[in-house]
Amino acid sequence: MFDDAAPLWRFKERLGATEDPEASREASGGLYLMEVFPALAMPSLDPAFDGRLRGPRYNPARRKTFTLAGWQAVIVAVRRQAVEARIAGIADWADDLARIATPSKADQDRLDAVLCALIGLHWHVRPRDASIMIGDRMTGYMVAPASPSVRARLGVAAKACDVPVDPERRVTTSASDGP
Repeated sequence: MFDDAAPLWRFKERLGATEDPEASREASGGLYLMEVFPALAMPSLDPAFDGRLRGPRYNPARRKTFTLAGWQAVIVAVRRQAVEARIAGIADWADDLARIATPSKADQDRLDAVLCALIGLHWHVRPRDASIMIGDRMTGYMVAPASPSVRARLGVAAKACDVPVDPERRVTTSASDGP
């Protein structure tokens, strides 16, 4: 899926989008893409997931670790995020998803797709310090919401692995900030 001949690369090329997360925050038009990872976002989307081994186990393809409680908790977090962002239809969609007694991998893929969209929205409309970019565009990166506690933990882990954090972050100053 990720080798040089993977269909993903042809898709990205045909899409013709700009892969510049920082520029996308300031853009008023155009097509942008960025790499996100729902599991990395979980601790900042719901404090119940913030901490070692507290992430939800919501992948039904992993039968040994999947829990219906984890599945439901992710749906509740998605629903709450959608309501807070006033996104029409997502809360009802989440309610429908919550009624699935035995979720499938395809159901989880749909849930992750909505999580990815919420991460993108968070990146675009929330203050920049509410998100983090781990890595860089040359060697690979992920963008995720980042609460202060998550930012601190990810910063320590990134430093230990010599991975950049927020390497392209644009610092804006107002006229009152001086030269």
